[in-house]
Amino acid sequence: MEQTIKVWKCTNGHALGQVVRNGSGVRQLLLYRQAASEEGEVDVLAVVEGYVTDVRCSLCGEVRTWVPGQEAMERLLEMARRR
Repeated sequence: MEQTIKVWKCTNGHALGQVVRNGSGVRQLLLYRQAASEEGEVDVLAVVEGYVTDVRCSLCGEVRTWVPGQEAMERLLEMARRR
């Protein structure tokens, strides 16, 4: 099965990262070090599963928040139950 990659953008259309699913089906954000205005080589700063506030676009200054999906919350609860 081919993985779908969705570009995560600010309101002005600059790419801040990519949304992918890991092997468990949990959505993750591959957060770029610098925003990109067109396709090309990027540097991934972090792989994020949880909540991240104030992701600022380095090109225009717009701010977004990454909110984890339901599957990430369910995985977190399952991990907590195992402890």
